Formats: sequence, structure tokens, C-alpha cells
Amino acid sequence: MHGAVPDALLEHAADQCVHLIAMSTHGRTGLLRLVMGSVAEQVVRRASVPVILVRAAAP
Repeated sequence: MHGAVPDALLEHAADQCVHLIAMSTHGRTGLLRLVMGSVAEQVVRRASVPVILVRAAAP
């Protein structure tokens, strides 16, 4: 099911004719990011509208 979340977000944005996507991100780097992937990165790379990313607060 890899890729399903970014696909769904981008499809919804297109269906609703949004002008901006705002998301939070965990800010993972390195091996963890490689293994888990990054929904935010995929959305940023594929979106046809501007994307604002806000890093989630540390617990």
C-alpha cells in the first residue's frame, strides 16, 4: 500500500480545486526516512499547487 496516502491526498486536492496544500511532517532523515518513506516529500514533489510543510512539535 506504499504510495496510497500521497495519491489520495493529491487526488482529493485536484477534485476540490485547492490552491494550497498545508501539511505537518515528522522531519525524519537518514535511514528511517529511507525505510519509512515520506508522504510529505511525495506530495511536495508531485503537487501542482504550492505546499507548506510545518515540522511537528517534539513530544
